[in-house]
Amino acid sequence: MKQLKRSATAVLTAALLGGAGLAVTAAPAHAVQSPAVSTSAPSSPAAQPTLQRTKYYVNFAYSSWSHWTPDSRDSSHAGTLYAGRNYVYCFTNGENYTDKGHTSTVWLQTDDDSGNPNVWVSRVYLSAADYNVDLPRC
Repeated sequence: MKQLKRSATAVLTAALLGGAGLAVTAAPAHAVQSPAVSTSAPSSPAAQPTLQRTKYYVNFAYSSWSHWTPDSRDSSHAGTLYAGRNYVYCFTNGENYTDKGHTSTVWLQTDDDSGNPNVWVSRVYLSAADYNVDLPRC
C-alpha cells in the first residue's frame, strides 16, 4: 500500500511539474546534485544560469561614465557610475586615459548605477586609498 501511495504521489508530482513546464529527474538519494550543471543546453542565453562573481569593494572619488569597452570613446558610453563605495569584478588593460590628475591604462569591470552589467570604468576615478588595490585580471 505504501508503494502504491508513493507511486501515485510521484505521478501527480510529475504531472503538476510538467504542466508548469518543469521536469522531474530521478537520482539516488545519496547522489550529489548541482543546480549549476545541466545535461541539456538552455534554449536561450537568458535561460543560462548566472554565475556568481566575486565583488571587490573600492571607493570612487569621482562619478564617471561607464563604457561597454575599456576605452573613453563616446560611442562606447554605457551609463554612469556614481562616486562612493562600489564593487568591481576585475581589471584589464585598455586605452591610455588621463583625467583628475592621473593617467592609466587600467580599466575596472563593474555594474554601473544605470543598471548596465559588465561595463568598464577607468582606474583614474578611484580614491587615493584604493588606487593601487590588488584585483584579479579579467
